[in-house]
Amino acid sequence: MTDAVFGTLEFDGCGYWNGQLELDFFGKKQPAALMIDSCYESQTEISDRQRETYRAFLEKWPSLQKAVVKEIIRYYNEEERFAYGPDDPEELAAWWPEIKTVEEMLKWVELETVAVASDSIMEDVYDGKRCLYLLFNRRWAEDPNDNGVGIRLLNEEIDETRFKDIAF
Repeated sequence: MTDAVFGTLEFDGCGYWNGQLELDFFGKKQPAALMIDSCYESQTEISDRQRETYRAFLEKWPSLQKAVVKEIIRYYNEEERFAYGPDDPEELAAWWPEIKTVEEMLKWVELETVAVASDSIMEDVYDGKRCLYLLFNRRWAEDPNDNGVGIRLLNEEIDETRFKDIAF
């Protein structure tokens, strides 16, 4: 299917419309997967609310991206760094590099997916607020579950940061 806002999409049978997008990420074009959640019985097609959520995100993205990376830095340093890893102090230090600036963090993360929540999630869980997730791959420590970092945006503001499964 081709959607006027999202472009070419394929339905995966698990309730998601999947496509691709390209965002300017600190001056570089960054390809990423695009997922639109349509996995609830009451919603089988993409809605105008989901289109508006995506348009609002794209409009705010140029001013939002620095705050997003700063939030990943905060999350890394306050919640994840040294939370697990090898017992050897030298190995542990290699797992968890010191990351304090946006420029340093950009070397360690990559935007993988932009996921737009279903209407029922936006309405029932987030009181009608627009909900979109940014999912990042990360290169620090070992990540056997490929669970990276996920940020939930409500009305284009950072609401919560944790593992990528925040979107599912």
